[in-house]
Amino acid sequence: MKTFAWHVLILGGFYFVISLLFLLLQNIAIDIADVIISAIFAIMFVVLCVKKKYNFISMLQNKFPKSANYLAALGFAEYFSVIFITIPGIIYGYLASKAQYNGSEIPSAPAEYLNFIYYIYIAVLCLSIIWATYKSFVKK
Repeated sequence: MKTFAWHVLILGGFYFVISLLFLLLQNIAIDIADVIISAIFAIMFVVLCVKKKYNFISMLQNKFPKSANYLAALGFAEYFSVIFITIPGIIYGYLASKAQYNGSEIPSAPAEYLNFIYYIYIAVLCLSIIWATYKSFVKK
């Protein structure tokens, strides 16, 4: 895989781990920090798209290749959740608020879609961890 793709996945893995740590605590300051971390991630992602490489990620890959594999696997799951959970959630929230503003009926959340995507997300997360384990310990 190209260096750029690895760096994108590892950056997503860093964001996955940090956001998971923020989920464990409930506080207004933690919520604000989570928004700030999300903004930093978005900025770093855009800079990575322009720059094509981060030196600290390259050093991580060279010094800790097994950890880099796991971060890439978690990053894949994070991007899956952003594409299939977060973006449709933003669209649904926009449509619901628009309907509420106009006084029309608020569309119901598609429960079947959410259940289906949740199970697929768990499968993607498990398969990506299995892939990282295979690449780190079995494949030589």
